[in-house]
Amino acid sequence: MRTFDVAVIGVGGMGSAACYHLSKAGLSVLGVDQFSIPNTRGSSHGSTRILRLGLHESTKYVPLVQRAAQLWDELGEQCGQTIFHRIGSLDVSLPDKAIFSGSLSACERCDIAHEVLDRAEIRKRHPALMPEPNMMAVFQPGSGFVAPEMAISAHVNLAIAAGAEIHGHERMLGWTSDAGGYLVTTTHGQYRTRHLIITAGAWIGKVLAAAAVPVQAERCVLGWFSTGPNSAIFSDKKLPVWIVDSEELGHFYGFPAHGIPGFKLGRLREIPSPAIDPDIPRREADREDEDDMRSFVREIFPGANGPVLSMETCFFENTPDRSPIIDRIPGEASAWVVGGFSGHGFKYSSAVGEIARDLILRGECNFDLTPFRLSRFSNP
Repeated sequence: MRTFDVAVIGVGGMGSAACYHLSKAGLSVLGVDQFSIPNTRGSSHGSTRILRLGLHESTKYVPLVQRAAQLWDELGEQCGQTIFHRIGSLDVSLPDKAIFSGSLSACERCDIAHEVLDRAEIRKRHPALMPEPNMMAVFQPGSGFVAPEMAISAHVNLAIAAGAEIHGHERMLGWTSDAGGYLVTTTHGQYRTRHLIITAGAWIGKVLAAAAVPVQAERCVLGWFSTGPNSAIFSDKKLPVWIVDSEELGHFYGFPAHGIPGFKLGRLREIPSPAIDPDIPRREADREDEDDMRSFVREIFPGANGPVLSMETCFFENTPDRSPIIDRIPGEASAWVVGGFSGHGFKYSSAVGEIARDLILRGECNFDLTPFRLSRFSNP
């Protein structure tokens, strides 16, 4: 039976980063994923992922994303490719709404470079975007997007070069603990490991059902629309990554054209769609999904109201408060759960991999993980 220092279950955004940082630290690492690496079955595909420095959700994330940005740059240098594209970001809403006010507060409190733009200035700088009356924006020049498939591939390739053993198309069936660590059983055999990290994304709720880890899968849809003769204003020279929160149309986010042809966007729902079983085939993107996105595109980005080019589904892995879990699995000395990032996790994954390394090596890290403890869901 093979023995490892650490087994990482799930080799997507978080798991690939954990494998890299752990193996680079000299530990023997096993990474296991039930699908291909990378793949389109989870939450780490689609060519681009937003990275914003001043986050409207909470300033508790800012140190994490700042470190992540540094690590993305370092990873790009190591693999010889640009992984983090600093093209700026726009957070657009009415001034009393959280998208604008929260982003502005985070930038001011954390000394993040930013500008406040009114509707006229938004239109002048970014003609693709047609804000509603009275909307304002926070522009952050240091934000941008991460290329997820490239990032996962770089982390995995460097982990393998450092001695990690990575297995695709191998599903964990279960695990048990004893005085020596953990026995992991998969579809391909059994492994001994001193430490265990579960980074299984949308499957965490099922994998850790016995521990009552509250992570549920939500089906989400991304769309790419043709910009026709308007392609110049949808390039990353004229349009940064963006979030727009409209009271009538909803909360959408998106990117300039990059990688996959077309202008990409998706919706974040304040109340998540009904939870689904991630093992049941997802409903393919359809006309209903297209119409939902098009109603927003037609009003806010009219220059992209052309034919749909692509649509893809992905998972959000939601916790009840839409904040992640980074904590020991209850009752276990060295088994950890890292997940529940609720649709805004990929940007952190480089830093989360470093956190996983520190937790394994010394049981603590340089970040305050108190907001991410599992116990918050059981405390009155």
